[in-house]
Amino acid sequence: MMNELDLGIDDVRWHLASEQAERILQYRERPYELNRLIWSGTLEAELYDMEERFLRGLQDELDRGLRDPASVRTVLRKVAASRQKRYSRP
Repeated sequence: MMNELDLGIDDVRWHLASEQAERILQYRERPYELNRLIWSGTLEAELYDMEERFLRGLQDELDRGLRDPASVRTVLRKVAASRQKRYSRP
């Protein structure tokens, strides 16, 4: 399905990095909690191989019938939209 939208692993990584950046920016008013997230290794664990875990999770949900192909395509369209923003911003 990634081929249908001409997506690569780097596009998935960019999308997930964008989501993480938005999440981390929400800690602006709670620096102690951000410090704890970094110190505990939780953030590191979430970032390590995030794109592979993301894709494996989608495939697993598809295989187990928790997602249908249409819902996976919807998720991948969000990845494609992130890629578009990546290249359209100055």
